[in-house]
Amino acid sequence: MPMVVPLCLAALTLGAPSWAVAVTPLFLLFGLCTALDHVFGRDHRNVSLEIVMGLEDDPYYRRLLFLVTGLFGLSLLLACWIVSSGVFGPLQSVLFGLGLGLIHAPLVLIGHELGHARSLRDRRMARVALGLIGYGHFSIEHNSGHHVHVATPRDPASARYGESLYRFAMREIPGVLMGALRAERARLARRGLVFWHLQNTILQSWLVTGLMALAILAAFGPAALAFYALICASVWFTISMANYTAHYGLARRMIDGRREPCRPEHSWNSSFFFSNLLFFNLQRHSDHHTNAQKPFQTLSDVDGAPELPSGYPGVFALMLVPPLWYAVIHPILMQAIDGDETRLNTGRQA
Repeated sequence: MPMVVPLCLAALTLGAPSWAVAVTPLFLLFGLCTALDHVFGRDHRNVSLEIVMGLEDDPYYRRLLFLVTGLFGLSLLLACWIVSSGVFGPLQSVLFGLGLGLIHAPLVLIGHELGHARSLRDRRMARVALGLIGYGHFSIEHNSGHHVHVATPRDPASARYGESLYRFAMREIPGVLMGALRAERARLARRGLVFWHLQNTILQSWLVTGLMALAILAAFGPAALAFYALICASVWFTISMANYTAHYGLARRMIDGRREPCRPEHSWNSSFFFSNLLFFNLQRHSDHHTNAQKPFQTLSDVDGAPELPSGYPGVFALMLVPPLWYAVIHPILMQAIDGDETRLNTGRQA
């Protein structure tokens, strides 16, 4: 994924039409990646218990995340330089920026993975990864809010039955931000610290965003800074698409006045091989919610989880057209819950 921008630059250098290059990121994700998912097919294999411990401790996977974070940072700078050169017209720049938001969204997945880690070094790198695209509040709300309230009406990141992607994004994006600010304010207050203290992890990540923005402005000018802001906004919306997919319509029921525990049936999974490689096994989402600190390389394809009809690139394309999304997903959803409407998250449950 971080090599998409260098490839686009190479194509421009070789004389490729600017329009073709501008839509390349969108084509790669929605077109090529979706096609490759269905060429490679589903993969339900799991890591054997005999090698899980060794795989968890293998430093290769952490080094990979650190390396990819750096490459994504360079990719963002290179993209801003390309746009500042004037090679694209205004509409081409917008299409290119929207596509690069999809391509750079794995930075949030890296922040997601490292944000669950016990290591302080890993959590600091998570703030850097999230700061590169202005999403520094994510880890706080994800850990203290989403994992507690997942698949309930209280969770802004759990999509409700019949809720369109666009309505969900208008609820989820501010809801996650406000939830993170409340959680971090409360955490600091418990330590006797004010919100603006240097130990505020959200502000630490936003400092990375500010430094990135200043570097882009100084090096490439205001147009490049606006382009960087567009990429960040597109990343935010892409993560809304991932959140929309992960728990759409699924509810943890009230039993004896309490929410039932989060189980595999409360998360949508996708076992498609290629997109799981792209997204650090995020599509094995049920196992993540059962074992939040389990590293991505050992996540399992678990029984009992509803299965998406495609990998994330394919379902992202579906949900952009709500009637098409409903037509495909609602029959699968009703089958997954055995027609029991008490297991639907309609937003009205207590």
